[in-house]
Amino acid sequence: MQGLEFPRPDAEVIRTLARASTATLQSILKRMGIHRIWMPLYPLEKGMTCVGPALTIRSVPGREDIAPTAYAPETLFPGHPDEAIEAIQPGDIVVLDGRGAMGEGLFGDLLTRRMKAQGAAGSVSDMGVRDSARILEVGLPTFSRGPASPGGSVYNVDFNVPIGCAGVLVCPGDLVAADDDGSVVVPRGMVGAVIDEVMVAEDREDFTRLQLDAGESLDGLYPMGPHWEERFRAWRRESLNR
Repeated sequence: MQGLEFPRPDAEVIRTLARASTATLQSILKRMGIHRIWMPLYPLEKGMTCVGPALTIRSVPGREDIAPTAYAPETLFPGHPDEAIEAIQPGDIVVLDGRGAMGEGLFGDLLTRRMKAQGAAGSVSDMGVRDSARILEVGLPTFSRGPASPGGSVYNVDFNVPIGCAGVLVCPGDLVAADDDGSVVVPRGMVGAVIDEVMVAEDREDFTRLQLDAGESLDGLYPMGPHWEERFRAWRRESLNR
């Protein structure tokens, strides 16, 4: 089943969110009362990052009697999420629920190559990935439970529907950010508020670094107390007016 299409954010939204680490985004959302947004799904290689809207894929467990039809035309239990991959728009992050399966991987280098050709900005899957060396050659930021040799036994029955990925609700069009510390979901309806906080948070960290480099102590600076908060706000106003 294919869910409804969703609006993609403009490039400036993505650029702004990309300024923030997943740690910063998690802290911002926590202050807003949203706690269950971090997924312990890590990059295949350190330094990989991606930010973009989630194109979701829902999978169900495999079963031996259905396996012969998994790659038949018009099957209800597809072994590969071909339709979902063909629906990718440039900048999408492909998010697969994967059921937490660490002993198998659905995405290997061939599916990854097609995702990249379609313009995907990355993939996040709650299971293993195969052919890890070749995925690195493809160069698509890939986040998962880790490398695995066995192929996936799941059936990929729906896409662009709400899924549970690593215990977190991911809806189509939610923004996903991923880096060395894992993967974070930014609810689509909260993106504007989060962006405002990202800009303040990143500027606050820049200000704090400047003060530490100038020899200031951590006392009242980190975490920031009222005295330094007032000085930071004045510095920020001056910076924005330049």
